[in-house]
Amino acid sequence: MNSNFIYEVTVVFAPKTEEKTTETVFSKLESMWIAATLDKKDHLGSKELAYPIKGHNKGDFWTLKMTSDKTLKLNEANLFLNREPSVIRYLVIKK
Repeated sequence: MNSNFIYEVTVVFAPKTEEKTTETVFSKLESMWIAATLDKKDHLGSKELAYPIKGHNKGDFWTLKMTSDKTLKLNEANLFLNREPSVIRYLVIKK
């Protein structure tokens, strides 16, 4: 029986983050999760935040949908996203 794990990753970038920077972040995530396949990448646009995060009132929202045939190790990705200055928030959900 082949069961797939579905992950939804939401990343909020600081406003006015360059496209080159966002692509670099996404490619690093994909290289960390070699076992996963990127199914969909949606740019949800810039939105007003409910409260300031790291001094920003707006954020640039992206959603990634990924599938994998095995559970992904999130520790390395969490460490990377926490240290990336252009990322102000993120959330990884395993469905």
